[in-house]
Amino acid sequence: MYKYSVVMPTYNRALFLPRAVKSVLRQDCVPMGKLELLVVDDGSTDNTTEIMNKMVDEERTHSLKYIKIAHVGEPGTVRNVALQKAQGEFIAYLDSDDLWFPHHLATADAYFRRDSSLGMVSNYWSLAQFWVDKGQVFTRLVVAPHPTWAVNTNCRVHRRGCVGRIGMFNTSKWGEDSDFFTRIENNYPCHKTGIVTSVNGYIKKGNNLTFQFDVGVRNQYF
Repeated sequence: MYKYSVVMPTYNRALFLPRAVKSVLRQDCVPMGKLELLVVDDGSTDNTTEIMNKMVDEERTHSLKYIKIAHVGEPGTVRNVALQKAQGEFIAYLDSDDLWFPHHLATADAYFRRDSSLGMVSNYWSLAQFWVDKGQVFTRLVVAPHPTWAVNTNCRVHRRGCVGRIGMFNTSKWGEDSDFFTRIENNYPCHKTGIVTSVNGYIKKGNNLTFQFDVGVRNQYF
């Protein structure tokens, strides 16, 4: 049985995807074979399939699974595909254009071991600017998060048993993650560690949500 199942939805993120995948598969303190990463491709039209098939063939440390579905454009629906297949004791999440630091799962695990009643542990994240040069992705950390926004989907690790009690993600195009994790918080003791273990990035002049967040807080924190 796996200790961790990691859910990673993706859509046309071929350039960023290898970095995100590697940040999951090279986590500190996770014994060989105790982690499965489920990458669910929401009908990408770039070379995601080629990249993922190569990574699946080369991966020897943990279980890397690539699942391609017809495009639906609903983050919750895509994550639910992985949740239905997940076999780990704990479930974690990472968007395919972001990354974890190596201590992400180990940090959450320490709190689960201290308190067996916890249903979910949430670490914190930091904001970064991503840019591309000659086919490589580079990262510049911009600002540590203000506590109001410090916890997001990439930060969350919960027991798989929570899903059986609170259900899966809804199919809304917006807010499905907040709804899902609020249901866990309403039904289980949860803990926020305050430790930054992941990076949420934006591409300058891009159209992803983190860029929109950055525009909104630039005057306050920069």
